[in-house]
Amino acid sequence: MRRSVRYQVLAFCVVLLAGCSREKYESKPLAQQPQEAASSAIVTLQKLVNDQNYRSLGFQTVDEVRQARLGEPLEVYIIGLEKLKNYRAGQDPNTLLVPSAETIYPVTVSGNVRTGVTIIHKEQGYESSSFGQADVVKRLTLYRHDPSEFVVRIPAFNLYFIARHAEACILLVPIANNPRLKAQAGESAPLNTIVEQLRPYIDSYNGISK
Repeated sequence: MRRSVRYQVLAFCVVLLAGCSREKYESKPLAQQPQEAASSAIVTLQKLVNDQNYRSLGFQTVDEVRQARLGEPLEVYIIGLEKLKNYRAGQDPNTLLVPSAETIYPVTVSGNVRTGVTIIHKEQGYESSSFGQADVVKRLTLYRHDPSEFVVRIPAFNLYFIARHAEACILLVPIANNPRLKAQAGESAPLNTIVEQLRPYIDSYNGISK
């Protein structure tokens, strides 16, 4: 948990620095494709990483940053708390999934995931919103077996899954063990089964993500 918080704080600092740099000089138009925005983010990352922060961002050496490459992007879908509260057994669980504006790009060195960059889709185009979340991105790529698979996130419980299509349903694969779930990391379960496992926590949710 402390490591995750450190990544998030550093991610904010990196983006803040990038934003200040853009304001200091001329404003650049937003990229028109997520891949273009991610490629620009890598350039920014290479400029900002130094001896003091490279480990916090997931790199093993400063020199690794110069070798950084983009991995296969991961689309992100959100399941919101209100939808979970209103969902009842027998309903189509696929209606719980809402496309987000985010796409996660793993950042790799020699084929090994080191960190990630999140690209956000705005009205005018695409731009990077954060760097980091190395542990999350590593786990997501570990359990993704096909480029068609995507990320499902439940912000209320700080849960991430890899999602894949089965014959008649969507299967969710937890990327980490969680006491709320019977499904363990790497084990797939139907989306509606995951929701039912979370039902006691949904009904008693107090507004604090854990």
